[in-house]
Amino acid sequence: MKLFLAQPAIALLILLLGSSSCNTGNRADIQNLVSPSALPYLKNSKLIQVSSYDTTGRNNDRITIEPGKKTTIFNVEGPGMIVRFWFAIDSRDPYFLRRVVLRIFWDDEPRPSVEVPLGDFFGCGFKYKLYISQYLGMTSGGYVCYYPMPFESRARIEIANETRQEIPGFFYQVDYQKFEGALDPDVAYFHAQWNRSIRTGYDSNYVLLRAVGKGHIVGMNLNMQSYTGGLSYLEGDEMIYVDGEKRPSIHGTGTEDLFSGGWYFNKGEFAGPYTGLIYKNDSLGQIAAYRQYIMDPIPFKKNIKFTIEHGNENQDIADYSSTVYWYQLEPHAPFPPFPIAGQRIPLRIVKPARMHEAESLKYKMEGLTSKVMDMSDYGPEWGGNRQMVIAAHDKSFFEMYLGNLREAVYDMNLYYTRGPEYGNAEVFVNNIKAGTISGYSPYTMPSGKVTLPGLKNVTGTAVFRIVVTGKDSFSKGYSIGLDGVSMEPKRTYIPEWSILGPFPNPRKAGTGRRGLDSAYLPEKSADLLQVYTGAGRKPIRWKFVQTPENGFLSLTDQFIPHEMVVGYALTYIHSDESCTIPLMIGSDDGAKVFFNDREMYRYLGERIAEPDQAEIHLPVRPGWNKLMIKIENDLGAYGFYARLLDRENKVRVSAGMNNNTVVNK
Repeated sequence: MKLFLAQPAIALLILLLGSSSCNTGNRADIQNLVSPSALPYLKNSKLIQVSSYDTTGRNNDRITIEPGKKTTIFNVEGPGMIVRFWFAIDSRDPYFLRRVVLRIFWDDEPRPSVEVPLGDFFGCGFKYKLYISQYLGMTSGGYVCYYPMPFESRARIEIANETRQEIPGFFYQVDYQKFEGALDPDVAYFHAQWNRSIRTGYDSNYVLLRAVGKGHIVGMNLNMQSYTGGLSYLEGDEMIYVDGEKRPSIHGTGTEDLFSGGWYFNKGEFAGPYTGLIYKNDSLGQIAAYRQYIMDPIPFKKNIKFTIEHGNENQDIADYSSTVYWYQLEPHAPFPPFPIAGQRIPLRIVKPARMHEAESLKYKMEGLTSKVMDMSDYGPEWGGNRQMVIAAHDKSFFEMYLGNLREAVYDMNLYYTRGPEYGNAEVFVNNIKAGTISGYSPYTMPSGKVTLPGLKNVTGTAVFRIVVTGKDSFSKGYSIGLDGVSMEPKRTYIPEWSILGPFPNPRKAGTGRRGLDSAYLPEKSADLLQVYTGAGRKPIRWKFVQTPENGFLSLTDQFIPHEMVVGYALTYIHSDESCTIPLMIGSDDGAKVFFNDREMYRYLGERIAEPDQAEIHLPVRPGWNKLMIKIENDLGAYGFYARLLDRENKVRVSAGMNNNTVVNK
């Protein structure tokens, strides 16, 4: 009886030991393959390569992929692990990096675990840029990945050609190690997901990834393009929330710091094994960088949300796209719907962050017909992915109206569409000829604008009269496609100030500062002849300054020291009657506005000054009115913008002193 019971027990023990041995062995195989310290140890797997080599023996080592078609280039049974794949692509489409899609499926899953535009997967979706890191790179015309990708029963790699042209040459090699036994249960599968926000005009963080399950992040890349043409938005902090925590487990100190850069992150290019700057284009405001979390992977047991600010406190409008690489146990949560090809390509024209959409304006058609057209498949540049199309004919005309204009002078830009069916026209704004529309192009593109600088605003309304003058001989029609109008104010800044500083801006608990709420003597007595005691107990006096043409009154060179200080700027506004005048300001860093000794506005925080960050309505009374701005600084740049919206010239301004001569107010 004991022998009878012992036989199945021994068999079970052998089975368990065998299973454990297989699992342990396979885990050891993976460790032996991926760990540099195990390089001298013998390997128990078999390396197999699947490639595009010419099976006829000739040298045509490529495949072709028809437009709109998907091709499976790798489909093998497991267990195994992909250890390298390399591509080289011959495509005539200028945006193939975003229009060709890489998808990877594990163990016959219905949804891909990797779904990324091909260029973005390897590091950069803007353009091909040679660089190399430990796991990814663009290599002298090729693209290479060394992330280890284990799989149990099957691995399949699919390439989707979503360009509008044939790919005449797609070259590839996929190397994988074939295992003999099952994977350990704690071996996670490789995942990669792409995300994009074409216009970050919102006050919440940009989200790179939301994942559910158990795993760890091992890398990411970020492609950013400014709508202002600059790179100042590289100030946002990354915030990563792990396992449902309400506060971020990781709260970074700035985008440049995330990529191991510093103050001069966007000044040059660098690449390292784990982090680097891949590409930048100052004229287009583009920058792409990568970060691999190899020595510092980010584990999660339930879920993870990876976010980053778009500018300090999400103040900047830009185009953000990203790829995150991670391992997790299957199944994974469904990815968000993948954008169509037209919504993935980079911005070809960077239109203003704020624009009046053509379809929202008022029209007088004179018998013509119009329609709102969906432009999603043509590119991401059209506001709201729509445009207004007017079905015009030769010598016809129509009018468009834009009202509620508050500024005295504008620089106007009218954005139109070019394509196979569009005509030519002349554009008049308030009876002034602004320019011409040349509508024909063999492809539909957002490539045109008519500019009229220095447009004076008398009535508060701009009237656009568009007269069709003909068409190109190749054009199929006379239609006019309009995207929108930008009215950039010709800003006139308060021309002169009396400034006083510096006063101390002492720290309070943590990194906070209390200088903005410290009521220094000028807030009680702004005597332009008085000598005050400033920072370091040094005597300071009011000083007359004029505002530069660009509107930014820098205090960096006016005050010594200029960091951890507070300063004042004083001027006077005169009106013959009671009125309300908007004051537009921007500050670096915090600011208060006092009008006739009454606090009207405050901003406490760090930011880079830009025009018109805040609008304050000033109740102006007859006679002279006192305007004082208090500016505090932490570290770095220091200064402010300030201007009055006074289209009807109701007020005049004086700083109260000129060449040290006090003007009595």
